[in-house]
Amino acid sequence: MSGHSVEFSFKHYLKEDVVFEIVKFCRGRWVALESLSRKGRRIFHRYWDGEKPLTISSSIDVKKILNKFRYSVPRTFYASANIYRRLEGKEDLKRDNILYSTPSWDIDGSLNEVDLIKEAAKILIEKLRTYGVEKSSYLIWSGRGIHLHLNERAISGKFWEIDPLKTSFSIVEYILREARDDLMKLCKRSRDPERRLKLENIMDIQRVFTAPLSLHRELDLVAVTIDPEKLDEFDLSWADPKNFRYWKDWDRFSEGEADELAEKALEAVKDENRLSVGIKQRESWVRRTPLRSVGRFQVMALVQAARYYVLKGDLERAKSFGLNRAIFYAWAKRRGVRRGIKTTYGRIMERGEKEVVEEHIGDEVAFKSRDGWFMIGGQTQRPIDFDRQVAARFGDTFEKYWDAAVRYVKSFPREILESQREFYKRIYLPIRDRVDRLLNA
Repeated sequence: MSGHSVEFSFKHYLKEDVVFEIVKFCRGRWVALESLSRKGRRIFHRYWDGEKPLTISSSIDVKKILNKFRYSVPRTFYASANIYRRLEGKEDLKRDNILYSTPSWDIDGSLNEVDLIKEAAKILIEKLRTYGVEKSSYLIWSGRGIHLHLNERAISGKFWEIDPLKTSFSIVEYILREARDDLMKLCKRSRDPERRLKLENIMDIQRVFTAPLSLHRELDLVAVTIDPEKLDEFDLSWADPKNFRYWKDWDRFSEGEADELAEKALEAVKDENRLSVGIKQRESWVRRTPLRSVGRFQVMALVQAARYYVLKGDLERAKSFGLNRAIFYAWAKRRGVRRGIKTTYGRIMERGEKEVVEEHIGDEVAFKSRDGWFMIGGQTQRPIDFDRQVAARFGDTFEKYWDAAVRYVKSFPREILESQREFYKRIYLPIRDRVDRLLNA
C-alpha cells in the first residue's frame, strides 16, 4: 500500500505514456475513476457534474478529471465495455445508443498462481484462433488476473447492428463454453488458500474494465498490456509502477476476422445463462462460518448496500444505507405496514432529528445526518454498525458474499435498481431466504 498517496498517484497519471494509453482506450466509452478519500474511503466517480457522464477523448480530459477530484487519491481509471455514439448526458446511457461492445473475458486468480492465470489466457487465445482470430486480441494484466479483450473492430458492422450487447455477450459465452473442459481441468489445479482461479462471463450493460496503465485499486501494480505472442515472457515485474513494461500496439486489429466467430456465437447462444468456471471449486475449499445466524435482516442490508454501491460507488455510505434500509423494512414488517412506504419513512424521520439532508436513490428518498451517514428515528447508521450487525454474521465468508452481491445487483438494469418496488420484488425476494444463491448467481 506504499503507493496510496496523492503524490504517488498524480506522478503516475501525469506521465505522458500513461495518459496516451488511457486516452486511446477510453475514447467513446463511459469512464469511471476510483479514488480514496483522505480517510481511506473508496469513492467511485462517474459524472462530471451529476448529469454528464465522465468521458476522455484527449490528454486534457485526463488532467481535468484529476483536477476535479484532486481532494481524493486517484487510484484506477476504468472504462465501459460499451462504446457509445454520444455521451452528453444520462439519457445517452441507454442501450439503443451503444455502437459497439468489446467482448472481454475475465480471468481472476492469485498472485501466487500467475502461471495458471497465463495458462487460462492461452486456452482462450487458442480457441479464438480456431475461429480465425489472429491479430485482434490483446491482454491487460488487471492486478490479480488478466482481461482478454477482442477488438470490436474485428467484427463487421452487420453484427453490431443486431444488438451490440447480445453480440458481445454471445461471443464471450460461446468461447467459454467451447473451452469449458480444458478450463475446468486447469481450475482444479488451483490450490491457493485465499484466491483460486476462476473465469466467468461478466458482460453486461454496466460493465467496466481497467484502462491500460492504470494503477490497481489496492495493489501497487500497473495494468499493463501484453501481446498474446509474448504471454510466456510476462511476469509481475512488468507491472512495477516504477519500471513497467507494456505492449504499445495492443489496439491493432484485422477488420472482419472475427465475423465467423460472431456468426457461430449468435447461432449457438440463445439463452442468457452465464458460464462460470472455477467458482464452485473455489467455494468448496473456503472455510465458512455456518450461515444459520444470517437472517432476512442481514440479507436485506447486504443487497441494499450493494445496490447503493453499484449506483453511487461509495462503499462506506453503501454500508450505512444498507443497514438503514434493513432497519426500516424490519420496522415496517413488525407494524404490518404494506402501503405508503415513503410517507411512513418520512414520519419516522419527523420523530427523529430535524437537521437532516435528503438523498435520492432512484425513486425513493433517504435521509442523512449532517455528517453524511444515513439515519432513521434519530439514530445514525455508521459503517462500523453495518460491520457489527451484518458483516460479522457472515463470519469469514463476508467478502465472498459481498462480491457476489455486487455482481448479482449489477446484473439487473439500472431502472430496476432505481425503483424501490422493483428492487424489492425482482432482486431481494428471490434470495431473501436463500442467500447462498448469490454465490451461483
